Amino acid sequence: MALWTYKYRPKKLDDIIGNEQAKQIVRAWAEAWNSGKPQKPLLLYGPPGVGKTATAYAVASEYGWDLVEMNASDSRDRATVERILGAAAQASSLFGGRKLILIDEVDGLSPKEDAGGVKAIIEILQKSKNPVMLTANDAWAPSVMPLHPYVKMVEYKRISPSVLASYLMKILDKEGIPYDREAIIYLAKKESGDVRAALLDLQAVARYGLKITLDLVKDLGYRDREASIFEVLAKIFKSERVVRPFALTATLDMDPEMFTYWIVENIPREYEDPEEVAEAFKWVSRADVFNGRIIRRQYWGFLSYAQELLVNGVIIAKKRPYRKFTRYSYPTWIKLLSRYKDKLKKRNELARKLGKLFHLSRRRVITEVLPFLPLWFKNKEWARAIIRKARLTEDEVALILGTSPTDPKVKELMEG
Repeated sequence: MALWTYKYRPKKLDDIIGNEQAKQIVRAWAEAWNSGKPQKPLLLYGPPGVGKTATAYAVASEYGWDLVEMNASDSRDRATVERILGAAAQASSLFGGRKLILIDEVDGLSPKEDAGGVKAIIEILQKSKNPVMLTANDAWAPSVMPLHPYVKMVEYKRISPSVLASYLMKILDKEGIPYDREAIIYLAKKESGDVRAALLDLQAVARYGLKITLDLVKDLGYRDREASIFEVLAKIFKSERVVRPFALTATLDMDPEMFTYWIVENIPREYEDPEEVAEAFKWVSRADVFNGRIIRRQYWGFLSYAQELLVNGVIIAKKRPYRKFTRYSYPTWIKLLSRYKDKLKKRNELARKLGKLFHLSRRRVITEVLPFLPLWFKNKEWARAIIRKARLTEDEVALILGTSPTDPKVKELMEG
């Protein structure tokens, strides 16, 4: 069973529910572009889950435009913006059509991590020969304000409960899932106009194949927009009896694989008895069998089995409840992977600089030069000459020496 947020993603503008005035503006804008009349980029802003990003996908689908997207998970510093969007802003698609450039969640730009990103985006907005859409939850965030002069702002409002309820009931009718109207109306009111959250919660209930009643919907407890994985872990590890897994996992905007990593990381932190740890991991292993079947067969009906085995297997693995406070941790291997990627990025940048200096490829620098640099740097005159000519930073010198940037040896070479 595919996620409904993807299965029912709008294919054209008319498929998007609510926000009729905003859709009219977008359609007129798209029609003008389609007629060869360039338009100012659009900034779609409003609460989460009301159809901003879906609008861009629908326009691209309806008008046959290629979609080039940069979202919040991408690094959005100047170099990345120029690499991903620069060429797309000027080029036509493979068959001569238009490209639609989507810059999602621009209010999430970080001044530190996305250095130069806002200026690079402004340049794209000024020079693009293709239509550009941006989205933001907060149109007056510091990262968005500089963009205002270069865009036309289009507000998206929360979807009314009646419109949302009608939409959810149509989906349930298509899926052949029985329901009580009062349950869907209750759900629509609780979701505060967030279509995406409503679909996720509705599917969380529907995946058990039961008739959707008011009691079943109320059992969700509803998605806390600030819900923490730490709270969910505490409910699992501290529980003295089995629980209904979907009532817990529906409060998390997290995919099943990442949720499993959190469980695996924290089992040894919670359980002290080696037998309990072994038993818990046995149930995790069984759950993973079903996760593998989901991937191989693309059948999401197995998800309920995987969640039951994972959550309740870990609960029943303990011999007694633990009353202690446990400091749960982010999955360590992901932290290590992140650090490795960061170190790899720095090494590649160092190799690029040295490659220019020695007239070698980056690969040859990595294999033939970097292993010997620590020896060369024992000669301070050589070291300082290389640092000066290659314009190395303190971090890069520290990487060569295998130490930290605060090491006196690094300071000495940089100041020489």
